[in-house]
Amino acid sequence: MKNRSECFFVRFLAVLLLGLMLLLAHSVTKDPITAVFIPQFFSPWEMSKLAFWPLLFGIAISGPLSGGAIKAVRTMAAWLVIAPLAVMLIFWGLNALRPAPAVYLLAWVVAIALVLALAQTDILGDKGGNVWLVLAVVMALLYVVLTFLPPSFGPFLDPGDAAAMAAVSH
Repeated sequence: MKNRSECFFVRFLAVLLLGLMLLLAHSVTKDPITAVFIPQFFSPWEMSKLAFWPLLFGIAISGPLSGGAIKAVRTMAAWLVIAPLAVMLIFWGLNALRPAPAVYLLAWVVAIALVLALAQTDILGDKGGNVWLVLAVVMALLYVVLTFLPPSFGPFLDPGDAAAMAAVSH
């Protein structure tokens, strides 16, 4: 890696900008292709797309700073699995508190910064090797499949949908 702080800032900025663009595109586009990348409603699972796809893009575009895009994705594959699951759990926990939308946005920004900072420290080392890469591909496939066939329980439910939430509480 040429410059660790430069790489972090490029990734962080790319992830934030793409994530915000995807969030803003939520109400603009409804075609099936973009549905895989853009949250369709505000369930914790759908909102975790804001961690996975922007992080993948941020890693890829910062690849030249860290030995190439493919090497960067392989190196950070664990975080492509951990980050969206962590964001999903954070948002699912926040749903119980029913905070203002700004709290969700702040939680997402902090989670992304923390994930990128931890990834920069190489805290996981090379543990798992290709297993993380396979799991990252599985995550991508889950985003495709569950966009069109979402389960109707837990983190897949839209907290704004009163009918769905009523079914959970009974």
